[in-house]
Amino acid sequence: MESASNDNNIKGIDALLIAVIGFLAGYLFANIYVLIELTVVNAPSSATPSNSLGALVASLLGLWTGLFAAVIYASKKKGSGSLRVDFGLRRLQLQDPLIGIPVGIFGQLVLIPLLYFPFEKLVPNLAQRLNKPAQSITSLGHGSGAVLLVVFLVIGAPFIEELYFRGLLLGSLKYRFNRWSDSVSSFLAAIVSALLFGLAHAEPLQLLGLAAFGLVLAGLRLKFGRLAPGMFAHSAFNAVTVVALMKIH
Repeated sequence: MESASNDNNIKGIDALLIAVIGFLAGYLFANIYVLIELTVVNAPSSATPSNSLGALVASLLGLWTGLFAAVIYASKKKGSGSLRVDFGLRRLQLQDPLIGIPVGIFGQLVLIPLLYFPFEKLVPNLAQRLNKPAQSITSLGHGSGAVLLVVFLVIGAPFIEELYFRGLLLGSLKYRFNRWSDSVSSFLAAIVSALLFGLAHAEPLQLLGLAAFGLVLAGLRLKFGRLAPGMFAHSAFNAVTVVALMKIH
């Protein structure tokens, strides 16, 4: 079994600082890109990423600009300069989709419902409220817009977010906790990165489920020492929601 500690050369508190700055920069770029998009298309003042496909795409591109820039910068300044070496972005193996896709489907269809099952009688209309953010996004996709949504949510998001959260962030956190044993530092890094992954989506009701699946993705990264299984799992997780909600619309 490969170990993530063997292929992540990003070390030190500076790498964690780079990750934080990249995240904040991503949110800044997201707002700037949305403003530019709304200005260029002369969109109504009510247009936001939740009700405008153009604004949503601009927002994602802005966020990913910051996240990907942090990954590249950290690799150049604190690592080997190779994403393959520093973050486990290795050549695909046949087992990667065979492992990742079932994990992603399981996460969406089994893990998430189980986590929220105890709260169904306590929170009115819980299922509808949990699906509302995703419904808002998928309702924007019609025709070519649907293809664009699939590209961004099923391909783009898994690639960029896994590089950042399970590549740069998880690796730098693991090194930050290296005063403890490898198993303890890995566990703490997985917990913190999963929580930050959930918080990054800015959806309080969905935080539990997103953090739990983030922990699963961190586990895949630590177990296999590369990002591809988690990328396939993340892609399948998003695809289940996109396909299900697009059928409804």
